[in-house]
Amino acid sequence: MEEIGRHSLTEKEKKMLENKTILIIGADQLTKDCIRSSITSYGVKVILVSTEISPPVNVYKYIQYDFTNPQLDHIYAREIVQILTDLRLNIDGCCTFKDECAPLTAYICDKLQLAGGVGVKGAIIARGKNLIHSFLRQETAGVPYYPRTFGYTGRSARVTCEETLRYAIGFVGLPAVCKPEHGAHADGVKLVRNEKECLSLIMKRTSSFTTGEPMMIMEYFDGTEHDIEVILYQGEVIAAVVSDNGPTRPGSFLETSMSMPSCLPSYKINQLQRAASDCCIDVGLRNGVFNVEMKMTSKGPKLLEINGRMGGHYVRDYVYSCYGFDLAWYVIVISVGIRPPVPELQPQGHVIGITCHWPVHKHLLCGAEFGNKIEELIKSKGIRFYGSKSIDNNESVTTIKSVCNVSVVKESLQDAKTALLHICDDLGINTSLFDVPLYLSDFVVKE
Repeated sequence: MEEIGRHSLTEKEKKMLENKTILIIGADQLTKDCIRSSITSYGVKVILVSTEISPPVNVYKYIQYDFTNPQLDHIYAREIVQILTDLRLNIDGCCTFKDECAPLTAYICDKLQLAGGVGVKGAIIARGKNLIHSFLRQETAGVPYYPRTFGYTGRSARVTCEETLRYAIGFVGLPAVCKPEHGAHADGVKLVRNEKECLSLIMKRTSSFTTGEPMMIMEYFDGTEHDIEVILYQGEVIAAVVSDNGPTRPGSFLETSMSMPSCLPSYKINQLQRAASDCCIDVGLRNGVFNVEMKMTSKGPKLLEINGRMGGHYVRDYVYSCYGFDLAWYVIVISVGIRPPVPELQPQGHVIGITCHWPVHKHLLCGAEFGNKIEELIKSKGIRFYGSKSIDNNESVTTIKSVCNVSVVKESLQDAKTALLHICDDLGINTSLFDVPLYLSDFVVKE
């Protein structure tokens, strides 16, 4: 469940999408009411294609279709286009809010010759985390604007079995980051300091090799982590929004906190904007909103990964709260081939949030008091909230995972930080095992 509300549009923005029909591939974020209700409020007709048997409400047309094998995306695209033809459904644009569906969406756009297509090449490359780095490392000779993105990449290697592990370690070096090549939200991402740790982690996931889900090892970078939401139209950078992530919890790379706008000095923000935008363009992404994860290291920006869709979870709400524009609206407008207006990146306030984790916050999530306090704070507009207020104590949850995000919006960074620290103490989020002041410590104005 989530409490982030519908984002209002101007009459001019609504007019741009009047009588448009949008094909959306994959339910995922669309199952969440805040995305679905917003998109329908834009005045568009939504045709949803998903593998789910039960369709969400408020869609114009639902097509249940099994597209679970990514190697068949080009075939799926042809068959989905045929289904649209048979049903006499004409569409103005096609997009997705789900990582796995980006290549399929690109193929469909290509077959229908839609002006707002993301680009097949870019979507395929962005789908593989190791593929992104290996592609950008290789594309250097004879191209004028390289090696601008070559310098943002690090060493990485794909691990498909135990035999490839030693080569990967030798090439990348240790310590290194070991993670699934396909995935999101830092699921399964670990720092490995020696070959024994790496082997142990790989062996735990050996079963994934048989299902064609390889892992990768990549160079570990120092510095602070940042998200950049890059908006592209026909290869032109419309905007790039930078936010800051706080330190991750020991033993995992799960996000603990986020701050928007960035606290970095303007020249470093500009460096991240340029680096993220150039990486997106160089891998072949053309149209859409893309979430790029980078680190600002002692040697400048370094790329972690590119996600072929807009930032998930609460990122959209942070952008709206801070800058007053809706990333999802940009996704839809660009998909129909309309050049969107350049948003004004002048902050209207400062947003800081903390993310609760399982099982460290089990004592809160399995009781009623936490949820009741959250409800009161939402009603009084004391917080913005995204995620689940509770988890069934009998539910079998064996992995460390993010559960919900609590954020505040204030006029200044210091006011937001002070308010959030107070709220986290009151809610019981701040504990000896979850040091909220530490996770917010990086959020200071840096000149």
